[in-house]
Amino acid sequence: MADFAVVYGKGAVRHVLTDGITDISWSSSRDEITRSMTIRLRSAPAVKVAGMLMCFAKRIGGQVTHHKNQFWHGPIISSKLNDWTEELELEVREISWYLAKNKGTRPYLKGNAGAELQRYISSTGIDFRCPALGFTLDERYSTMLYSEVILDVLQKAYERSGYKYYVDVVRTDTGFYLQVVREGKNTVVPIFVPEQITESSRGFSIEETYTVVTAEKWKDDKLASSSTKVNAEAVKTLGRMQEIVEVEENESPATIAAQHLKALSAPTQTRSITVRHEDHKLSQLRAGWIVITKETGHYAKWIVSSEQTSYRNGEYTVQLDLERREVK
Repeated sequence: MADFAVVYGKGAVRHVLTDGITDISWSSSRDEITRSMTIRLRSAPAVKVAGMLMCFAKRIGGQVTHHKNQFWHGPIISSKLNDWTEELELEVREISWYLAKNKGTRPYLKGNAGAELQRYISSTGIDFRCPALGFTLDERYSTMLYSEVILDVLQKAYERSGYKYYVDVVRTDTGFYLQVVREGKNTVVPIFVPEQITESSRGFSIEETYTVVTAEKWKDDKLASSSTKVNAEAVKTLGRMQEIVEVEENESPATIAAQHLKALSAPTQTRSITVRHEDHKLSQLRAGWIVITKETGHYAKWIVSSEQTSYRNGEYTVQLDLERREVK
């Protein structure tokens, strides 16, 4: 695996684990801020939990361990040694996992949602970057995990705009930072052709569909105003499914209800595929990316809702759950 490398580090210790790997796979899913990885090793050096695992795939020239080739950085959270085979199994998470292991005391977010979320998470000492999310916050949270605050704010952004977001880890020459990214904004867009697809199925889902939306504005624990929007045709064909959202003081309940209904009142077209490829540029593929599949006579765009990737003998095998976006 000359174009693929796995390095363990703890303190000043560094071990290259690549040659001992028997299996390596990683996965990501919507509504999670960190990816997960499992590695199995034979003849492994002494590795410890909380040590860092760094994975590289050759996307540029030069050494494979160049920082621009790194697609993974995060802690080993558990290790298990098989007493008979002496095979070592490691469970690993991305560095953002630590946001799910620390709590903040009753945070108060008031102002532009993106700026406030960035300010709050950055106050922990983590380089965290968030774009404008298009709405304001005025909310006192209970004592809760940093990851829960992030997911709550991003869910509110989805309710107002119809766009989902995810948290990515960006490697630099001196370190890394965490960045909130809107789904479908990846700069490298995979195009999968039929020859690469080994399994495929299609369907529809109403798991996140709502046919009635009510937006409410509250003040001093009293309902100040509200607006309900109904997609009558969708109620007839899909049934009544109502969502209730709270809006901020400077927002219009009618506008928010209409926006939310437009985004959520249609069933979602889904697809599941298994793809095999050898492109190291796609080692960072994760939930939230947009991918393109070549169909009969056209290309289709999909958002990845979950993925599981394994790598062996220079080939990636990727299982993808997809949601349809638009036809090109």
